[in-house]
Amino acid sequence: MEPFRSGYVRAALLALVGAILLFASWAGAQDTKAGEIILPLIGTGSVDAYIEALKSDIRTHMRRIVEVNMQLTEKEAAVFWPVYDRYDEDMSKLNYERSSIYDFYADNHRTLSDEQAKELIRRMSYVDRRKLSIDEKYAREMGKVLSVKTALRFFQIERQVDRLVALKIMSQIPLAQTDTPRAKPEARPKRRP
Repeated sequence: MEPFRSGYVRAALLALVGAILLFASWAGAQDTKAGEIILPLIGTGSVDAYIEALKSDIRTHMRRIVEVNMQLTEKEAAVFWPVYDRYDEDMSKLNYERSSIYDFYADNHRTLSDEQAKELIRRMSYVDRRKLSIDEKYAREMGKVLSVKTALRFFQIERQVDRLVALKIMSQIPLAQTDTPRAKPEARPKRRP
């Protein structure tokens, strides 16, 4: 099995989502339980709890990660979660399309035709445009029921996770082969002490 196949990509995705949380810019030392797992706020240092949470059930625990880091009042939570649930549903559909692109490439990267490459570019561009459209739609919706700064906080959390997960997945997938022969790197002379 190739290391970038969808099962490996999903495992890498789960591990990376946990690692992303380490780099977040918000700090606070409060721990919150999600079942048996203690989830510290983003930026407090421990990534292991998030990795374990995401390995067990990504949708449930991603929701919990958002909950822990949004720090909503009861009133804010009452209006935020219905909007988040719709956002999550739309993103699940989009992530299915992303996954199918990665799976297709993983299955065909060695024999990829020019037409298939064009189609992959078209599909990747569509996913990028659709992601922006979804984010804009839900930013407007959240801005109607929450403060703009609270909506911004959600999109900061979501964007950090989304981008670093994508980077991790793409780092596991080999670049497309070109038709141009590659030059061999020149050997560098060894330095003498």
